[in-house]
Amino acid sequence: MTRTVVVTGGSAGIGLAAAGRFAAAGDRVILLGRHEGRLAAALEAVRAAGAADPLAIRADFADPAQVRAAAAQVAAACDRIDVLVNNAGGLFRGAACVQVNHLAGFELAQLLLEHLKAAARPGHPARLITTASLAEAWGVLDVDRPLRESLWHRSRWLAYGSSKQANILFTLEAARRWTPLGILPTAFFPGLVRSRFAGTSPLFMLGKLIPVLFASPRRATDTLLWLADAPAREVAPGGYYFLRQPFAATPRATSAARAARLWESSLAAVSRS
Repeated sequence: MTRTVVVTGGSAGIGLAAAGRFAAAGDRVILLGRHEGRLAAALEAVRAAGAADPLAIRADFADPAQVRAAAAQVAAACDRIDVLVNNAGGLFRGAACVQVNHLAGFELAQLLLEHLKAAARPGHPARLITTASLAEAWGVLDVDRPLRESLWHRSRWLAYGSSKQANILFTLEAARRWTPLGILPTAFFPGLVRSRFAGTSPLFMLGKLIPVLFASPRRATDTLLWLADAPAREVAPGGYYFLRQPFAATPRATSAARAARLWESSLAAVSRS
C-alpha cells in the first residue's frame, strides 16, 4: 500500500532529504515549507525521486493562520496520513522560536489527527515523528506559558533549547493520549547537520568547517526513516532516539507532569492565536 507522508520543513535540509527517500520508496509525499522558490525546487526533486502525485504547500509557521490553512489543504488532498514528520524549525529570539518550532507542529498534528487515525491498522500505527535536539538540555521552557517573553529567550540558542524541550514533552504526552488511537509518536535527534540551519550563527558556521563533526542531511535522516519504517514493536511510544537508539534527555524534558501541563497550555495558546 502506498503511504501518504507529510513533511514539514520539507524544502531543504533534513526535510528534503527525507522526502526524497520516502519518494524513492514509493510513498506519496506532501511537502510544507516557507520559501516559495526552494519549495518549488523541492517538489521537482521529490517528483524526480519517484514520488507519486507529490504536493507542495507554502506556509510560514510563524503565522498560525497559515498553519491552519496548510492543514486544511493537506486534509483536502488525502484521506489519510501514514507518517507526519514535524521537522520545520529555526533559530529565533523570543516567543517566535516556540511558535515555529513547537506550537505550529502541535496545532498541525491536532488538526490532522483524524487523518492519522484513518491510517492506523492493527499492528501498523500511523507515525508522528518530531525533530528534536540535544539543545533541549539548556532550555528554560515555562510549560504553563510557552509564549511568555523571557529575558533568557533574548538568546536565540536558549529560545531554541526551550522549543526543543517542548518537542520532546509534546511527544511524550502525545504518546499517552494517542497511542490507544493507533498513532505512534516519537522524536529524534539528527545530530549536527550540514544544512541551512543556524546560518546566521557564526559559531555554528565555524563548526561546519570541521567535517567530522557534521553529517550530511541524507545521513542525518537515517533515524527518521527508521522510525517511519521499523516494526511498531521495535519503537517505544513517546521514545526519543539518536542513531536508532534510545537517547537520554533531561528531567525537564521527560517529566510526565510537565508534558501534561504543556499540552494544556499549548491548546490554550493556539486557541487564542
